[in-house]
Amino acid sequence: MLSTPRLALVLAAVSLGCSPTTSGSTTPPPDNTAGGGTGPTIGGPPPPDGGTTPGDAQNPGGATAGTTDPASGQNGAGTGVVAGSPNDTRFLAPEISHSKGVPGGVVVLFPRIIPSAIAAENQAYGQQVQQKMKQLVEKALPGRPVDVRPSPERVCPKAGCDAMSIGVLFTRQNNSCVAVALVNAPGVSTTKLVPWGGEVTLKADPIQFRDPPENFVTIKDYANCDQLVTEMGKADSFVEAALRAAAGPATGAAAPAAPAAGAVTAKPSGK
Repeated sequence: MLSTPRLALVLAAVSLGCSPTTSGSTTPPPDNTAGGGTGPTIGGPPPPDGGTTPGDAQNPGGATAGTTDPASGQNGAGTGVVAGSPNDTRFLAPEISHSKGVPGGVVVLFPRIIPSAIAAENQAYGQQVQQKMKQLVEKALPGRPVDVRPSPERVCPKAGCDAMSIGVLFTRQNNSCVAVALVNAPGVSTTKLVPWGGEVTLKADPIQFRDPPENFVTIKDYANCDQLVTEMGKADSFVEAALRAAAGPATGAAAPAAPAAGAVTAKPSGK
């Protein structure tokens, strides 16, 4: 048996051998990549609710969309724009009109080019058709404010536009094109479909607000794309009638006076 002094020395040596080192180095994090992991998170852990990192493309409420700083009076919505107001267009998808127009006016939307796969290659046709729309609006509704929207703004917001709107359903195969006018009164209103280039059959007319119009159109014959605007001119009168019906009386126009009591407003039959 060991004597007491020698036993004390052995226990002390064992104790020193089990103590952690204090060299100042940091233990490296475990390598997550070997087991199919994605490695340590850069910039901190993900949000606890599983959402995306604030400020990225999937979270428009982040830093890239503007922030609210009550101390500075800045809300990120732009100069003179109240955050969350109808004029705050930060959170609208690209295809939604960033303008609602003005009461009594007309919003000329960019054509709805279907299918979307051909939209980019048909921008020139879209611009020609939109210019045709603008000219017809100025002819049918002279003096009304006209707001021409850039590509790809082709539909009013869910609450509708303050002005009436006109758009076009456009499609093309090789050098064959079809155009159908899409006319809406202000607000959430049904959409009037008017064949405007080529020959189509309508499965329904009008259709509900913001329903995809291509679901209600069957093409019977195409127009030559090089002559599309000329062909559209043959149906201008029908589109003009739809525009006038949707626009209603001009803002500030006096309502017709009601006939006096007992006044004869029509010639009696047989006399």
